[in-house]
Amino acid sequence: MRRAEYANASILHYDARPKVRKRTCAALRDLGFRRIANVDNADDLADVMRGRQFELMVFAADGLDAGASDMVRQARQYDGSSDPYTPMIVVSWSGASEKVRDALNSGTDQFLMWPFSTEQLGARVAALIHARKPFVETEDYLGPDRRDRKGRSVGRDTVEVPNALRARVERRPDLAPSEDALQAARGSLERIKIGNVAQRIGTIAKVLRQRADDVRFLETRAPREFAAIQKSLSVIRKSLEVTELDHLQSFCDSVERVVLQLSRSAPELDPKGYALLEQTALALRVAMEVDEDTANAAVRLSGEVAEAF
Repeated sequence: MRRAEYANASILHYDARPKVRKRTCAALRDLGFRRIANVDNADDLADVMRGRQFELMVFAADGLDAGASDMVRQARQYDGSSDPYTPMIVVSWSGASEKVRDALNSGTDQFLMWPFSTEQLGARVAALIHARKPFVETEDYLGPDRRDRKGRSVGRDTVEVPNALRARVERRPDLAPSEDALQAARGSLERIKIGNVAQRIGTIAKVLRQRADDVRFLETRAPREFAAIQKSLSVIRKSLEVTELDHLQSFCDSVERVVLQLSRSAPELDPKGYALLEQTALALRVAMEVDEDTANAAVRLSGEVAEAF
């Protein structure tokens, strides 16, 4: 089972329990890994993730002070790790559905339950090398796209991110997380996130427009949905800082102006205002699908419409 090509791959392993940590290390060594950095303190783990590059991270779900899922989310943040796309495995003694769901929703690549065999761990490692899922990014998620192949399109709504483990094992520096590769992956994923968030704003706007005559619904839901749209717009604006999509700022401004006006109009909410909100949200989504010149041509109209409201 031992693979010689694993010997030079470095692993960051976290587990606060010495006995369990020792067993996991033994399984990793049986596979052929030699460079294993063991950490048993959550604060130390955060510092190590930011300061060092690893080919694989293994986190224990039951031993982290802040929770393995929180650590995975931190590692997936662009300022929380030297490589936010590092292959990851979460191991746990618990098979509870909420535990599994939380781990997968955190952005980890693989979830493995104790007690597991060296062969089972080896299968997870092999999958990270040879069959890793492309990544997707939304407002609150960065990680593998768990849809089946029919539900995703690499290059349009998912991205093949740098794979440090495969690069090391197969001696493929072109797959490694170089600065250029990390920046290119982030730019592509930020575009995907903007599209996903814009779609979410459009969905909210559509629901509000459809329920524009339901005063009770609007009184209870509209303020919450307005706040959600404002938060989503801030996410888009932050993503625009690292993309070439600056022209979308004007579309965000148009949506925001309508939201602010509707907020001031409560409780006398105008159904026409909700129709305009849906239209400006749609304009934002459409602007993601056209070239910059076409989008810029629509900016003035979008702004004038929103200001007229």
